[in-house]
Amino acid sequence: MGENTAKNHHLVPKYWLRAFEEDGHVLGRRRDGAEHRTPVRRAAAARHFNTDPLAEGAQRVALETYLDGRVDSPCAPVLRAVREGQWPLEGAREAVVLDAVAWQVVRTQAFRSFNEQVGRHLFPALWALEAVGYGEKRLGRGLSEAERMEVFWAAIRMAPDPCVIDDPRSALRAMIRAFERVRDLLAGPGRRLVLLRSREPLLVLSDSGVALRRKDGTFQLTPPLLPETIEVFAPLSPTCLLISTPRSHYRPREGLTRRIAAKANAGAAAWCQEAVYRLPSMPWPAHLLLAEAPLEVRQPQLSAVPAQQAPGPVPAHPEIRNGQLRALLEQLSQAPAEQPPVLQTGGET
Repeated sequence: MGENTAKNHHLVPKYWLRAFEEDGHVLGRRRDGAEHRTPVRRAAAARHFNTDPLAEGAQRVALETYLDGRVDSPCAPVLRAVREGQWPLEGAREAVVLDAVAWQVVRTQAFRSFNEQVGRHLFPALWALEAVGYGEKRLGRGLSEAERMEVFWAAIRMAPDPCVIDDPRSALRAMIRAFERVRDLLAGPGRRLVLLRSREPLLVLSDSGVALRRKDGTFQLTPPLLPETIEVFAPLSPTCLLISTPRSHYRPREGLTRRIAAKANAGAAAWCQEAVYRLPSMPWPAHLLLAEAPLEVRQPQLSAVPAQQAPGPVPAHPEIRNGQLRALLEQLSQAPAEQPPVLQTGGET
């Protein structure tokens, strides 16, 4: 078990960060403009980020152990080979790269923030739906359309803070469930991986590792997080940019131009939570600014009308195909013997 699996969990794997280091350090810039030489072992990391807070012993770090042994260890040599010029890749090695990129989308503070914000926005409506059902159960009859709307909007106004049903494991379950959906999208028909290179260092790396660029050219954090038109920018080194895209306008023979590098760097600035890293000897890209705060999901405008037909079955999460991830999800879904089950009212995207 590597050092990551104890307390300090890397949001961007150390093997990825090392491509941006000199003498064991990267140069990090925070939102206030302050810059710090940071050891790779401390960069893009958070304590207990993947720890199961309700487990004991080795099970507490079961997810981080999985990432360390089953994701980062096999991905590190393949991405190193890509940086060194081995491209395109044959099927098995390309699959490893897709694994690395898909995990990088979901293993970060940016994804966790997205998931939590969506959950907060949806909670009042989900609470209100529960209130309508509870009211009908208490009365022993169905409510009229007018009554249902009255109860629904009253419950919306009176909904408590989501922390009343807080589940400390929900973020870990969301990450596991999202991985296979992201992986399937990246491997879907009509998408391709493009690798662009430059002779000089042009790229920075955020503490999210990757950035998602929408069809309109923005890097907004809005649902759906990964529409089919999304582009994923993954800087593999200061001179090597990997892009997952459904588009065909990139020209690998032209290499990594300053214009494309500027787009990738804008994505890194948008998707960072706390810091953006670069080679210590590389100047900060001209005109690149960090926003005052991380990306936010916009508050949705809520509307409701009485159902015109009986509700269908409750949507269910697709079954996880990977057996080890399925076992991890089961661990994270079981309540310890001494604790009652946690009410799950949604919020896991």
